[in-house]
Amino acid sequence: MLVSHPLSYAVYRFFSSFPIACFFLALLTDVAFWQTTNLIWLHFSEWLLLAGLVFGAVAIIVALIALVARWYGPTWFGLLGQGTAFALAVLNSFIHTADGWTAVMPYGLTVSIATVLVMAVAGLAGRRGGANV
Repeated sequence: MLVSHPLSYAVYRFFSSFPIACFFLALLTDVAFWQTTNLIWLHFSEWLLLAGLVFGAVAIIVALIALVARWYGPTWFGLLGQGTAFALAVLNSFIHTADGWTAVMPYGLTVSIATVLVMAVAGLAGRRGGANV
């Protein structure tokens, strides 16, 4: 039986909101770099990816604890989607370590788009129905 534990749900939602914002903003800064070729946008993307990965790792750990303890957490599909988005963000972070144009175009921008799309699908399809959502 699934037990609703409000603290685990609040902690999970708190930490899972940061990667969503960071990875989406990294996509926007990649687009800004693509349009302007100003290196500051590349550095913004790098920092946003790092922040999203740190908070994403904490969110995944909290979600795993919630699933093992049978508290409220994401579905297994949602957790798989989060793991996939996290893996794409790690790959994207490695791609962004290159210098200049090759750090974003074409692979960095493509992986940023894929990360945001995977996050959106996992977020929508991985929610549990009911009053706790």
